[in-house]
Amino acid sequence: MTTWTIHEVTDACTMTTGELSQWISRGHFIPSSTPENGNARQFDWRDLACLAVMSALRKHSLLIGELGFITSELREDLEGIEEITASVGLYFFCAGWSDRQPSPTVGLVADEELASVLKHRPATLIIVDVAKAYREAVRAITAQADD
Repeated sequence: MTTWTIHEVTDACTMTTGELSQWISRGHFIPSSTPENGNARQFDWRDLACLAVMSALRKHSLLIGELGFITSELREDLEGIEEITASVGLYFFCAGWSDRQPSPTVGLVADEELASVLKHRPATLIIVDVAKAYREAVRAITAQADD
């Protein structure tokens, strides 16, 4: 399995190593693996996908606690997937309903399932194209390596 360094993933996701280290230490982002003593942390494809989604959502001024919740839920959903392929449209959604149902509904769906989420007419809705965010981050890492 391909892994990346903290510098590669932070550069690809337009964040600093300090920001990511703080998110990890405060529990807002939980990486796939814990480094052994004396070894640098390595990030796998699920980490990169979650960080790419966090990066995309930061542009919309969400609170770090909300970002942490979303990426935690996304990570759980990604555990059931072997990889993100080039042909797959994969979307993560967070739907808020009303005061009667204060907990949001979250999930990872293929593009053909996204319409069924919209049919339920949530009061608020966040949708992120996970596959696109991940592929863009991988391209950024590859471009850095080619330089």
